[in-house]
Amino acid sequence: MNKNPRSGIAVTAPRPYRRAVQNPTSPVKAPKQERSRQSFEKALDATVTLLAERRSDAFTLAEVAQLAGVSTGSIYGRVESKSDLIRAAHLRETDRLLGVQRAAFEDGGDDVPDSLESAVTRTVRVTAELLRTEAPVLSPFMRIGSDDPVIYQQARPAYDDMHHRFTSGLLARAEAIAHADPVRAVEWAYRVVYSVLARFLGLGSAPEAAGDGDWEQILADLSDMVTAYLARPAAG
Repeated sequence: MNKNPRSGIAVTAPRPYRRAVQNPTSPVKAPKQERSRQSFEKALDATVTLLAERRSDAFTLAEVAQLAGVSTGSIYGRVESKSDLIRAAHLRETDRLLGVQRAAFEDGGDDVPDSLESAVTRTVRVTAELLRTEAPVLSPFMRIGSDDPVIYQQARPAYDDMHHRFTSGLLARAEAIAHADPVRAVEWAYRVVYSVLARFLGLGSAPEAAGDGDWEQILADLSDMVTAYLARPAAG
């Protein structure tokens, strides 16, 4: 547990950044030479591209090989199945996403927002724009993860990191939060904001469920709602 330097409130920090370790249940064989490593990176790129285009894993290894400009044999030389290839691509994307999130949330340096409203507005927008930018890749992986426990577990570090950065962003102005339990209040705020954004962006749901509403208005409404909730003392 770490303490917010301004409020003294303890918050749970994410695990230290490190490159994700390949899950032992879906091993990727080590490359025998640099050319093999480069070919596999192209296959991973192609896998992510096809996932984003089709919003599912409805493609074959032959299609991956064709798009990547590599042989199917070179792919099978590293993994045993399409599922293992998708898991390897997801592991790499999760590692990339951790870096993207860190850069986005830390863009303001150590500057503390001058009000609770500004802290909420900035935190909601950073979270929203991250999810919107990454939605084409996140959406198919989230749907696959609902049936694949390996994908599900690999995704936890990025989700936990976003959760920590969101709640820490609001607790930067904890002295302005009137709720009797600031930590519980910002936890609730995260769940609501994430749920609304995930539905709008079609994360983990059918594409036809996405896009209902105006993006900027949704962000404004979420910011107003969270600010009002945090600034109002809890009833009773």
